[in-house]
Amino acid sequence: MSSQNNEVVFRRILVALDASHPSMAALEAAVELAASMKAKLEGLYVEDVTLLQAAGSPVAREVRFPFVSSSQLDPNRMTRQLRAQAKQAKRALAAACARREVEYSFRVVRGEVSHQIMSAAQEADMLILGRASRPLVRKTRLGSTALTAAVQSPCCVLLLQRNERIAPPVIVVYDGSSTARRALRIATRLAKRNGGYLAVLLVAETPSEEYRLQAETADWLRQQGVLVRYRRVPERSVPAVKLVLEVERNGIVVLSGTVLHLAELQRLLDGIECPVLLVR
Repeated sequence: MSSQNNEVVFRRILVALDASHPSMAALEAAVELAASMKAKLEGLYVEDVTLLQAAGSPVAREVRFPFVSSSQLDPNRMTRQLRAQAKQAKRALAAACARREVEYSFRVVRGEVSHQIMSAAQEADMLILGRASRPLVRKTRLGSTALTAAVQSPCCVLLLQRNERIAPPVIVVYDGSSTARRALRIATRLAKRNGGYLAVLLVAETPSEEYRLQAETADWLRQQGVLVRYRRVPERSVPAVKLVLEVERNGIVVLSGTVLHLAELQRLLDGIECPVLLVR
């Protein structure tokens, strides 16, 4: 990711695919962003070595819904299923990119899922993935891969739930830090793409601090031609941020990775359902 004339430029977007509903939602968002940002899109499918090892265990059993009978896992059948999923993900990627004329690539690797995705993210400007790996789970708690990405990814991370789209309003949490300024630039670009409305949540304990933060952003935002609404977050805590987010409703939240401590960041991500873009 580079910055030119205060604009953050994304050249390579990585999307983790596994053929699940959250993964397909991530794919749609990735294609839309790649098209609007003129970025190359890289699809990554990881053959989960943990599943393959489990399939080789004599004690591992498979229960097929809705039946109650079980059978021993077959390593060969598991390998075929993973390869079939990879082909399905590649077809979905190719079709989506063809519709929007997005340059793309696709590769399959084998290993531990989180490790492989973090390794691939070293070369990306943005990583996009679904929050959870199981399409039948309706809770908002992060899956293990999404949590690893939120905490460890070297690049920006966009986390999506099933059936989510990047839609207005664009909401950015701003505390004046250098990472928050980068988040503000990204949020402004997304706002221009989604109708020009931006909500800026100012993390300020006092009215004077709120005034200072608003003053340092107002002139630049006015030049960008976006409609801006400011709201104050009175303290740096999960309840305070969530309360203001609930007022704005839906949208996409652009959040500096330094606004909250890691444990609080996980609590926030577990407690909200809208798309979240974490900025490094």
